[in-house]
Parts: sequence; structure tokens; C-alpha cells
Amino acid sequence: MQKKTIVIHSKVAYGYVGSNTTSLVLQLAGQDVISVPTVVLSNRYGLPTVGGGLLPETLFQEVLDGILKLNILDEVSTIVTGYIGSAALVERTADFITQIKKSHPTIVYLCDPVMGDQPQGLYVNQEVPNAIVQYLLPLADVLTPNQFEMETLVQQKISTEKQVIDAIANHPVLQHKDMLVTGCRFAEATDTLQIIVKQKESYDRIMVNYVPLDPPGTGELFAALVLLLKSQEYDAYSDCAREASRLINHVLQRMLEEQRTEFDLRDIAAVHREFQLIY
Repeated sequence: MQKKTIVIHSKVAYGYVGSNTTSLVLQLAGQDVISVPTVVLSNRYGLPTVGGGLLPETLFQEVLDGILKLNILDEVSTIVTGYIGSAALVERTADFITQIKKSHPTIVYLCDPVMGDQPQGLYVNQEVPNAIVQYLLPLADVLTPNQFEMETLVQQKISTEKQVIDAIANHPVLQHKDMLVTGCRFAEATDTLQIIVKQKESYDRIMVNYVPLDPPGTGELFAALVLLLKSQEYDAYSDCAREASRLINHVLQRMLEEQRTEFDLRDIAAVHREFQLIY
């Protein structure tokens, strides 16, 4: 039986961010997806106009309860959470995952704590990071924050690899989690991005050639590819991060040559084709 992934993320009518990216990447690779929207928007935030908003808390809860009543958790292998726009929905998400973990503790929960990036900073209310730290971090098996999100989680500036490692090691919750801290730009290596990977007690550093382009949805694409690579190919998250970055960089380089700044369907399809050829 094909295993399923529950994706709790933003939903846009136009564009490739949130679950539009995460779910599509998984589905193209043959992974069945149960998609739960946290917001329903016309397009991503950051464009001149945007319509829509948060799912009402009651409706969100009814969707989660409905999934539990389907009695399909034996078919679920993973849960992914991404953009959650309010502390109330974070708390309800945590309750949902807690119920699942009690009956199915082997289901892997990947928390992509989507809350902001450089240079724009936070694009959620401050209550959301606080709720993520309180409710979701303790439940997560693996987390994929970018450098800004990592700084927000630990409430300190991070500018070196050692500071990342120390921040994880000294954090009462994160020290017990697998981590992939993405998009790190440190002063000693301005022409590369670094991904700091912690798996169990081991740390690794993945060097990624810097492409001067950061399309919205890159983090979602990375998290989905890591999930696929971990389930189908690699045991080590460092190998997953290295290969996911390579696949993404191929797309970014082509987008740069074509002077495009937003993902479209051809980009997701290109990643899928290359993934299929290799795996």
C-alpha cells in the first residue's frame, strides 16, 4: 500500500508556494498527499495584491477531526507542517499531531517552521514563532528552518557554523531533534550557502554554490525533496540535503538565465524529471 503524507500548509490559487509546491513534488514522485490548508489565498504575500486569509479556527478543527475519523492513519508515514498564520491554528495543529503520535508513534513529523527570511524579516505575527516553539518543536522529529527562522527559534543572532551548533546543543528541545538549517550565509564564505545538518549526535556542513536568486517556495521544495530522498534513497540527512540542493540549484541557474524570479510548473516538472532519471 502506498504510504501517505499529511501536509498542513498554506494554499494559494496562483503560484508555487506552500502546499502547491510541497504536495505537487510529493505527488509527482508517487506519494499520496492529504492536504490541509492553514490559509486560502489568491497568491502569495509580497505581491501588490492578495485576497483571502486564514482558515477560521472552527473550520480548521473540523477538517482535522474529519481526517482522524477516516481511520487511515495506518496508511500515513509522514506529517509535514509549513506556514501556519496564527498561534491558535498552531496549537490546534499540535493537538492533532499529538493524537496521531500517541497511536502511531512511528509516523515521522517534519516541521518546516515557515515564518520569515532575510531581508524581509518575520511575515507572521510574533505570537506564531512563540507558539511554534511551545507546541510544535517538542513534537517534531526533524526541522528545516532557514537561518533567519533558526535565529528566531533560539532568539539569538547566528553568524558562524559554531554558533549554529552551539545554539542547537544548548537548546533544551532542539538538542534532541534532527535539524537541517538551510540558507546559511556566513562572513567567511560569501560565495556559498551552507546547510548545517544535525542527525542524532552528529553534525555535518553542506556547502552549496550560491545562485543569486531566492524564489518564494524554495524552502518548500527543499523540504519535500529531503522527505522523498530520506524515504526512498538515503539514510543520512546530509546526503538528502546535498542532493536536494543540487537539484534545486539546477532549476535556479536556469531561472537566472531566463531572468525569472518565481517558480512555475516547468521548474517543478524539471526537478521531477531529474529525480526520476537518478532514482
